[in-house]
Amino acid sequence: MKMLIGGREVDASNGAVYENINPATGAVIDTVPSAALEDVQTVIANAVQGQKEWAAIPFHKRMEILEKFVLLAQENEEKIARTMAIEGGKPFAQALGEVGRVKDAFRLYIAEARTMYGKTIPLSPEPRGVGDVCFTVYEPLGVIAAICAFNFPGVLFSHKAAAALCAGNSVILKPASDTPGATMMMTKLLLEAGVPGNAAQCITGAGGVVGDALAADPRVAGVTLTGSTQVGIHVAKLCAAQLKAYSLELGGNDPLIIFDDIDIDEAVAQALGGRIANAGQICCATKRFIVHNSIKDEFAKRLAKALQAMKLGDPMDPQTQVGPVINEKAAIKIVSQIEKAIVQGAKLLCGGSRNGCFVTPTVLTNVPADSSIATDEEVFGPVFPVIGFATLEEAIAIANSSRYGLSSGILTKDFKKAMKFALAVDAGACVVGGNGNYRLTQQPFNGHKMSGVGSEGTMFTLQEMVKVKTIVLKSVY
Repeated sequence: MKMLIGGREVDASNGAVYENINPATGAVIDTVPSAALEDVQTVIANAVQGQKEWAAIPFHKRMEILEKFVLLAQENEEKIARTMAIEGGKPFAQALGEVGRVKDAFRLYIAEARTMYGKTIPLSPEPRGVGDVCFTVYEPLGVIAAICAFNFPGVLFSHKAAAALCAGNSVILKPASDTPGATMMMTKLLLEAGVPGNAAQCITGAGGVVGDALAADPRVAGVTLTGSTQVGIHVAKLCAAQLKAYSLELGGNDPLIIFDDIDIDEAVAQALGGRIANAGQICCATKRFIVHNSIKDEFAKRLAKALQAMKLGDPMDPQTQVGPVINEKAAIKIVSQIEKAIVQGAKLLCGGSRNGCFVTPTVLTNVPADSSIATDEEVFGPVFPVIGFATLEEAIAIANSSRYGLSSGILTKDFKKAMKFALAVDAGACVVGGNGNYRLTQQPFNGHKMSGVGSEGTMFTLQEMVKVKTIVLKSVY
């Protein structure tokens, strides 16, 4: 693999590389450049110039270039999806669906950008403004650093690159070390579509080197990051030192409340839909199953049966339902979190083991409401902790006991209960009648508490990628 810097495919200046590993097989896919600080300086200098080049292209021409990218992405969707599946462990069908979301997101960002109008202040709104015309325009921030997580390279690329470019910024993409290939491919397609080589670049390497240098450099006007809360806090501190813009989509420990008036098989289906995709490695996946005491044992039993029937295996096998987690370090951590939950009082109903990067889908029952996994510990894998509750008030208290607040869901036929929970839960979203693993391109995707700062989603992201300028025409009437 090569980085894309200044429109050219290049290695790291010092020749350093690391291995890109297939988590399903342990085989080396390729070597990836591990950028040095010198490379970061080069990519930022290019981006400063690239932003001017990109902004100088008339708006309608820029949109035509991005529309051409959509067509190129469609032509190459199977190649991109195959790369996602092999390097990330995501089943191919899920990866293919994600590439489809890239195309849709770019189309929606383009459409939204076309209607991103400024505002005119009312004429003569106060005595000192009589005869003046006052209006606003949007201007690009400048250079945007887009630091992406491993789990959704396509979705994250589209929300960050599409928004930055539609707003007239240049973008520096820093993919996760485990999944750089798809981002490199899509960046190359942007250049093929006509985006200047300095306006869209992709640099790879350690986050502590590349990501930190991007966030700390005063020439970078804004940082958009998807990652862990720990990393987000660190990046926020680097940005705050220069009062630069930043948007952080971070961790979650999202609850799904299940009442006893819901069919248990329906509840199991919602639980699976909210958690098992991408081996549970989804920010807004349901990670806590808060189930009414009268049905929690039967729910857990049926859930375990459904999970045990699922096929784990090669992401490229059409029969595979659950692939590996991203790497062996992650698998080891997940098993240790399961063991910790058991020590704290949970009962293991199924799963709990690993084979390389494959973690067997796990159901934990009788999980204490004050245990780590039920409050502040995010498990990024196929683990289903079942926590009992007796009343709506208790369910709300358990849901809000976490430091996270990304998404949530509730299953009940009682609409008043559902709305009471939706208004009381401290989270960025609540799905009534479903699990919280729900994200539309146009909705604001944002977390409360330690789950992030800012929003992603067409109009919301675009607003974070621009600065507002007021222009006054003095005494013109």
